Amino acid sequence: MTLGRTLFAVLLAVCVATPAGARDWKRLRIATDGAYPPFSLKTETGETTGFDVEVAQELCRRLGAECEIQAVGWDALLPTLLARRADVLVASIPITEAAKRSVDFSPPYHRIAPRFVGRLVDAPPDPGRAPLAGLRIGVRAGTAHAAHLAAAHPQAVPVEFPSEAAAGAALLDGRVDLVFGDTLALYRWLDGEAPRGVAGFVGGEVIDPVHFGEGAGVARRREDRDLGQLLDKALSDMSRDGTLDRLAGHWFPFAIR
Repeated sequence: MTLGRTLFAVLLAVCVATPAGARDWKRLRIATDGAYPPFSLKTETGETTGFDVEVAQELCRRLGAECEIQAVGWDALLPTLLARRADVLVASIPITEAAKRSVDFSPPYHRIAPRFVGRLVDAPPDPGRAPLAGLRIGVRAGTAHAAHLAAAHPQAVPVEFPSEAAAGAALLDGRVDLVFGDTLALYRWLDGEAPRGVAGFVGGEVIDPVHFGEGAGVARRREDRDLGQLLDKALSDMSRDGTLDRLAGHWFPFAIR
């Protein structure tokens, strides 16, 4: 989670929406990021696509609603919702306590918890449960991952890098002992730049609702409770009938729920 995504939760906590009456929701204006692949991205022809976009389109289909999807950029998501230029945010927004004070969320529709990567010859078997005293941990600067390390492993030595790939390179040449970060970014590094059989994921997912939230939810204004009920039922049905897993399979090489 980048610093911008961490600050999003803070912005949510200080913004207040204006009440409005119930609607029939036959037209849904859904805002997404548009620059956060594979969740949302622009194609060469300018079309917005990605996992979040496919989830949004399926929600509209199940609600029998005309679907208008807007790619507004991460920083504009909250202002767009609160200014009533959108009805819903489907943008992989972490469900945090700060966020829940200002907007309502659906139950999580996906969760990709962070993980550790280490050299296979000498990595501890489960770093998330170990004290890690004195170990040098590569982490992307300015992220919730860095904040988690400071809180959960105060005796470790964090070494900050501009990206997970840069931290991975430091792991290979011995400048750090482990890397902690975004699972998807680390998977891409392992699958691309890292030599086969040298480094890999060690231990399981790291669960920390304070820093990483409870998963990603669909956000709406607090007063639109009728819309929330419709969205929650549709997402529950999509989970139960396998639609969410099928859509995720288009975009991710591993399970995200």
